[in-house]
Amino acid sequence: MENQNIDKIEEILFRYYQGKVTNEEYQLIVAWSESSEENKKLIQQLYSIYLATDIRKVTKQVDTEKALHKVSNQIAIRKKSIGWKWIQHAAAILFIPLLVTIGLLLRNNKSEYHSSIAQIVNVRTNPGMITSVVLPDSSIVYLNSESSLSYPLVFDGKTREVHLIGEAYFEVAKDPLRRFIVSTAHQTQIEVLGTHFNVEAYEKDEKVIATLLEGKVDFLFQENTDTRKIGLKPGEKLVYDSKVRKASLHKTSCQSEVSWKDGTIILSGTPLREAFRMLEKRYHVEFVITNNRGIDDTYTGVFTNERLDRILDHFKISSKIRWRYMEEQDVADKKSKIEIY
Repeated sequence: MENQNIDKIEEILFRYYQGKVTNEEYQLIVAWSESSEENKKLIQQLYSIYLATDIRKVTKQVDTEKALHKVSNQIAIRKKSIGWKWIQHAAAILFIPLLVTIGLLLRNNKSEYHSSIAQIVNVRTNPGMITSVVLPDSSIVYLNSESSLSYPLVFDGKTREVHLIGEAYFEVAKDPLRRFIVSTAHQTQIEVLGTHFNVEAYEKDEKVIATLLEGKVDFLFQENTDTRKIGLKPGEKLVYDSKVRKASLHKTSCQSEVSWKDGTIILSGTPLREAFRMLEKRYHVEFVITNNRGIDDTYTGVFTNERLDRILDHFKISSKIRWRYMEEQDVADKKSKIEIY
């Protein structure tokens, strides 16, 4: 690729990742990509950086000085192809709490242009970390620890569909012509047009929990051979038990269910058993309950940036529970185990 095209490539890459380029610009990207394998790989790497710039919540950091040195060296090698604004965007990758997987963005055949744009992106958070992603329709999704979200580079057609494993808080952009559909674990779905809601749907858990803050959503699930639909109103929480295929609605202030996205744990008459589940995600630990004494006691409190042992000591005083760290039995399991006895 001639050097005079580099500035133009740099300018349209941002729009290309959003699917907002003309056919002429697309052909320019194709030609530049196919001029070398290095360029083709670089386009995928830069898309990961592009996604990383939207990260808002991080609970752990990498060695920033070492990472900055590494990124700067890589950029220096490609200085004829990448301008200064990419260096600014690359700085965000120093704090990435997620893994981004994308398919090949470019194809040889011009007729396949639209299908290339529709490649699926998979964003996955690491244990104990939180991040946010802006979707192609400007909807914002916050991902909790050990969660993944799959979505197309461009929403095409009459629906906007994403797939969630884990927990996420959605701020869905309004679009009266296209429903927003979240597919979750245990053959469940949530359908909306524009709203704010939280979904907890880990594959290892039998329950799927949806909490609505504003707007209106429909929760769909399988009951025997039929598909049932239950509508939620603001201030309602739906709990679906996949084992018995039953759903129940509950009133809630929504604070406990969504405070995680701000790095805070809010308990409001919350049973300790549920509180432990919240702590497991936040602190990347596993609780082993060997004594149910006090486990269903409720607790009210707010914890922000407190050490886990301090929080457990609060529970110990109020509910008479006892706790201790267990010895490592499986070195391959990186989670610390805490016994409640």
